[in-house]
Amino acid sequence: MSRPLVICDCDEVLLHFVGPFGDYLAAEHDLTLNLESFALSGNIRRADGTAVEPENFLPLLNGFFDTHMPTQTPSPGAADALAALAKDCDVVILTNVDDRHNTVRTNELARLGMPYRVVTNNGPKGRPVRALMDEYGATKGAFVDDLPPHHGSVKRAAPEVFRLHMVADPRLHALIPASPDADARVDDWPSALPILQAALGVTR
Repeated sequence: MSRPLVICDCDEVLLHFVGPFGDYLAAEHDLTLNLESFALSGNIRRADGTAVEPENFLPLLNGFFDTHMPTQTPSPGAADALAALAKDCDVVILTNVDDRHNTVRTNELARLGMPYRVVTNNGPKGRPVRALMDEYGATKGAFVDDLPPHHGSVKRAAPEVFRLHMVADPRLHALIPASPDADARVDDWPSALPILQAALGVTR
């Protein structure tokens, strides 16, 4: 019999991202990341206050992942919660970074106590979630992500998967409303763990 499958995002779910990314922009490019809205593109500003053009955002993002991924710190309780779930479930990290960052991301997560398979992706996550559920033969699954559109994508492609909306950085809580396509919104791992265990039928 197949085990339940937990499919979890990384940035602002397992690892803090906005803080380290802002530090990188300031130290390496003399840029400031404003948190007036959640969108990163358009909120990166030069010293004179002008916004960095949208076409320059992706090179900055990839520059961070190329050189500064080790500066990311884990969300409190994330490693312990995944370890508890892994006793009864398979765990996969589904992260929207370039394929070339897979090895470093895998190694960094393992270094921080989260030694799980990493699947890199680009774009909506519904299709890869569907593919993972089919690959593992899982009849029960849970998906954890910080971005509302991904919950809508997963709801359409794999409606049987329990969807938990989580935003790890408290500074972003008010900027990201609860996804209407998620089954629950919880922003910390100690509170999320029993909800996920109950949804997956693995409550101990």
